[in-house]
Amino acid sequence: MVNPGAFQGGRKVFLMAEKVAFAAAVEGGYARDALANIQRRYLKRYPLDLAHDKEPTPEHLATVDDNEADDDPEEPDKEALTSEEYVIALEKIEERQKLMIFRKGVSAVFFGDVFHMR
Repeated sequence: MVNPGAFQGGRKVFLMAEKVAFAAAVEGGYARDALANIQRRYLKRYPLDLAHDKEPTPEHLATVDDNEADDDPEEPDKEALTSEEYVIALEKIEERQKLMIFRKGVSAVFFGDVFHMR
């Protein structure tokens, strides 16, 4: 059976549409910046809390504004939480960071090994 790839549906459509711009960025010598921008825009449409096998709603996609600044992640308030709640909150942040690293890594592979490009 053939591997269908990591990206399906709207995710694949979005990334395929970015390939021409990414190729131009490689030629222009700014592939890393272009990839970071593609990943930022991708995560606006397909947030980490959306399961990778689920599509965002049309309403969500209609609200995406690539020019809007990204929200800074909230740090847990140690004073407002019990020690157990604080530990759980930190674990959730760590898991989210791991998921972010993984998703960015997979999307980097989609566009090629940018770390060996100009």
